[in-house]
Amino acid sequence: MNVVARLRHVLARRPWLYWSGVLLVALATAAVVAAATSRVDDARRAWGQPRRVVVATDDLLPGDPLDGATELRIVPSPVAPATALERAGPGAVARQHVGEGEIVVDVDVAARDAPQALIPDGWSAVAVAEAVPTGADLGDAVRAVADGVVLAADGVVVGRSEAAVLVAVPDDAAPAVATAAAAGDLALLLVP
Repeated sequence: MNVVARLRHVLARRPWLYWSGVLLVALATAAVVAAATSRVDDARRAWGQPRRVVVATDDLLPGDPLDGATELRIVPSPVAPATALERAGPGAVARQHVGEGEIVVDVDVAARDAPQALIPDGWSAVAVAEAVPTGADLGDAVRAVADGVVLAADGVVVGRSEAAVLVAVPDDAAPAVATAAAAGDLALLLVP
């Protein structure tokens, strides 16, 4: 007699064997699910307590308001930088470029409106009337030069009007940059 036919015959005459097999498969499935759930819980505990952080929902440019362009998300503690914001203050603006999906940290944000909010600590802003416009825009890195000499290797555009570009430079270079700007000798170089 065929093995399958013999097995069907035995199970038909003894249903308790069939139900014992079903119970055994159910118990094995439950054990596998319990072990997987335990591993997930262990992994979650290994990541530590979750943290609420502010995350950019759109690309932010310097001077852009955070209102409407960020949201609170819960992330594992090791993923969140120590200086991650837990909330964005009212009227807060981006101080620098922040990409979509990026966790916003304290140096990314200024508490008040531009351009003063965009000036880094220890820097001063100088208005520069460009004879030949560079096209530098808010947040662009620039280098201030006059007569072939670099007056400020680091600079950032913090404001713009039709007449001038407001450039923040380190405090030690600000007097020389201001003098060259007043004399009309200053040029801005865009820096990648």
